[in-house]
Amino acid sequence: MRTAIGIALGDRYRLVRQIAVGGMGEVWEAYDESLARSVAVKVLKAEFAGDRGFLDRFRTEARNSAALSHPNIAQLFDYGEQDGSSYLVIELVIGEPLSDLLEREPVLPSRKLLPILAQTARGLHHAHEMGVVHRDVKPGNILLGRGGRVKITDFGVSLAQNQMVMTATGMVMGTAQYLSPEQAVGRPATPLSDLYSLGIIAYEALVGHRPFTGPTAVDIAVAHVNNPVPPLPATVDRSLSDLVMRLLSKDPAQRPQSGAELAEQFDRLVPRTPPSGVPVLVTSVPERAPDPIVQPTRRNPGAPPSFPPPADRRPPPRTSGHGAHVHRTQRGETGVQVGTRRFGWPLIALVLLLIGLLGAALANRVIGASGDGPATMLLVEAQVVAGPTSDQYPRDGAFDAMIPQGLRDAAPRSTEVKDA
Repeated sequence: MRTAIGIALGDRYRLVRQIAVGGMGEVWEAYDESLARSVAVKVLKAEFAGDRGFLDRFRTEARNSAALSHPNIAQLFDYGEQDGSSYLVIELVIGEPLSDLLEREPVLPSRKLLPILAQTARGLHHAHEMGVVHRDVKPGNILLGRGGRVKITDFGVSLAQNQMVMTATGMVMGTAQYLSPEQAVGRPATPLSDLYSLGIIAYEALVGHRPFTGPTAVDIAVAHVNNPVPPLPATVDRSLSDLVMRLLSKDPAQRPQSGAELAEQFDRLVPRTPPSGVPVLVTSVPERAPDPIVQPTRRNPGAPPSFPPPADRRPPPRTSGHGAHVHRTQRGETGVQVGTRRFGWPLIALVLLLIGLLGAALANRVIGASGDGPATMLLVEAQVVAGPTSDQYPRDGAFDAMIPQGLRDAAPRSTEVKDA
């Protein structure tokens, strides 16, 4: 099967443009005509078409990837074979591989790097829980999508549990620069081997170069086994430096024992970095000054300070059944506010007194009381309450001015009131 722009795979996926070229496959952006969406298609190179070994690896990658479903792993959509070749249909990630970012910025600040490492560790942990070891963790296989989302891709040399090993005796699968010591000596790769490779990526991003180099892949692999890891610069945070050195331990037992544990340790180094990898800026709210009108009350010496609630949190003013609001002034005086006008208690008392007097007069006229009716007594009692507050009561006849003209003759003068 020859790959070219416009060719349709499986009468469904139309190739649009080439994205990347790997060791045994080409990655294309394609258009899924059935679901009307863009996808990524990994196609076996034309020179390997018909090769049984490469076809088996493509099938293995498809089976291993199909078992994984995680936000930090590129999702496999479909697999097909055509004209003696095979192809994988994968989620299209809009972004760039970490390798491109490191070419542009050889040294990344820890705040930018730690979310990438934490997300990669979580994706690897999911694969490990499903029994899949990646075996080729490197910057080119870590895609950085929109919003800082990490997507692990290319499980082409991954190994699943109970899977037949396709590597010939003496052959090492993986990339030499990121190869774990146990893989370099021909031992089986484990989940902790993937974490070692992630440690190499962390070292490279913090320093600007990998810890081990050499003229050939064999020399680099031997250095992973025998050479001590060069110390990280003093400019790197001590806690982060210690964690990276633990990841690069020759003994797998000295490394963090799972991707989940490693991700939590990365998160603790930058507490405000969530698992999504998007930094959250937290700003402190200035403390509100106490209301100068409210006087502080006495409290226990050990009690915490108490401040009045903000204006927008204060309870609404108390109201009566007719919508009158109880109002308290700055001096502690109280009154009644109806609508937008406020009245003091003395004026209210006078109004109530006048209402009482008028009511008593009306009742007296209706009943026609002659001297001892309840209306007359009520009128006399009201006159006493409303009288002056000086030391002496008014003299005889002083109340006449407060009695309505129509009631003056009807209301007898009570000697008991005068003597009071």
